[in-house]
Amino acid sequence: MKIKRDKADTLFSRYIRIRDKECVRCHSRVSFNDTGMPESHEASHFYGRSHEATRFEPANVDTLCMPCHRRWGSDDRESYRTFKLKQLGQDRFDSLLLQSNQ
Repeated sequence: MKIKRDKADTLFSRYIRIRDKECVRCHSRVSFNDTGMPESHEASHFYGRSHEATRFEPANVDTLCMPCHRRWGSDDRESYRTFKLKQLGQDRFDSLLLQSNQ
């Protein structure tokens, strides 16, 4: 089932891309328009948007370029998991898992 994006999703995606400023995997820079809004890259949810408890949790979302999002989103989930574990540490990673299942 495809999750419908709403205004909150759009605003949260902007926030994440402004926060990170680059793809967390390959470090390609996000491009911004004249008003400072991001025009490139995507907000990637480690636990998908269908997990309502972590849908807008900043620790669950990272900026990725399209090729990296495709790779970590489907082809290489284990590498994304390894990255999140290193990024968050074991305790926060475990807490995010629990939160995602609420």
